[in-house]
Amino acid sequence: MIKKILAASVALVAIPAMADVVLYGQIKGGINVMKGEDSGTITQMEDYKSRIGFKGEEDLGNGLQAIWKVEQFVSIAGAEQSKGWNTRDTYIGLKGENFGTIRAGYISDVMNDATNQKLLVDPWEWGFNSNTARGLANLTRVDKRLQGVRYDSPNFGGFQFNLHHQLADSATESDFEAASTVTQASIVSASYVKSGFEVHGVYGLYKQQNIDNQSDLDDGQLARVIGAYRANGIVGAVTYQYTDGFRGLWATPLNTTAQDPNKRIHNAVKTHEVSGLFSYKLGNVTPRITYTHGFDEKRDGYGKVDNTNYDQVVIGADYALSKRTTVLASAGWKNAPVAYATDVNGKVTGVDEDVYGMGIGLRHMF
Repeated sequence: MIKKILAASVALVAIPAMADVVLYGQIKGGINVMKGEDSGTITQMEDYKSRIGFKGEEDLGNGLQAIWKVEQFVSIAGAEQSKGWNTRDTYIGLKGENFGTIRAGYISDVMNDATNQKLLVDPWEWGFNSNTARGLANLTRVDKRLQGVRYDSPNFGGFQFNLHHQLADSATESDFEAASTVTQASIVSASYVKSGFEVHGVYGLYKQQNIDNQSDLDDGQLARVIGAYRANGIVGAVTYQYTDGFRGLWATPLNTTAQDPNKRIHNAVKTHEVSGLFSYKLGNVTPRITYTHGFDEKRDGYGKVDNTNYDQVVIGADYALSKRTTVLASAGWKNAPVAYATDVNGKVTGVDEDVYGMGIGLRHMF
């Protein structure tokens, strides 16, 4: 009896200590069929970036709270694709109604943050394959998580702003050379939301992002503007994006972490892209469509690079089985460059390919 009483007492003492910890996540994935114009067809299981997380807060008084989060990918395709621990937003910070929120750690920028802009730009569920036709990997190649400090202001009558800074870091404590460190990045954003209408603007400066023709380290810049309407079951958005100093429209995501300058991006280009989204909730069903166009790239010292534009259309629908479980279906087509080629006259052009994709899956949130 005494042992039972002691065990119950320990459990009661532990409950308050654990009360501020929340376990949450999303398990999602399905069957994906992908066909390339020249590369055949593949049918496979696809994880839609499933994740699990722990978060909590503590009331410090006077309207101030301590907050924290640890989140990571957990692929339904197995541990091989889970990418390790705390691979998503992981931070500690302070939050206050009149103070705003400040966090330090590994944090999504405002473009990669679903609570701010992600769902207005790329609402689709897809995996890690950047060649997919079912997700806007080309457009969102600039979205990042950064190791640094992020501040989100309070809401001032519908207006908010955001500051995010990635601190420079060196691979070793004894090496302080700028060319061998993780480069700094600063992102500033502002939003205004009223009566369902939204306007979002973002500007990012990425130090020492690329290497020019003289082997000098140059900075990269990006700008994104979104106009949107979210009300009465309707979501409509138009996005414009400009980049200068990053890889082209078809290549791998921008690189702000290479310690070795020889691994940083060469032949950076200027790009312009536009995208549109429309969806409408009809009971349990939410059909949607997106169309995205990227214009031909412009390379410094060269001019426009022909055949580097791209077009992409994705259509699909979500069917809610409950508040937490949803059936997902989508199909997409993308015509985009996959490589560069040089003709007999030395002129650089893009080599494009049509890619098709279909998928059906399930998402459960807990």
